[in-house]
Amino acid sequence: MSTPATEKAFPGGGMTGQPGMTLRDYFAAAALTGLCSGQKTQESASLRSTQESTAVLAYIFADAMLAARGDAATQ
Repeated sequence: MSTPATEKAFPGGGMTGQPGMTLRDYFAAAALTGLCSGQKTQESASLRSTQESTAVLAYIFADAMLAARGDAATQ
């Protein structure tokens, strides 16, 4: 049985038959698109820190989306 954190975004596996990304990853990717859409390219030492915190924030949004569906996000 899959949990919200392991439920597949595309359960059929597509043409490759590979299991694909989880629904949590799919939601995080969607959130990341929005989070990055307004950011300007930074050329500084803090770029890596900004990237890492933006990625973490995307998963926070993904967990909130899973919770909004009524799923308990488990990690």
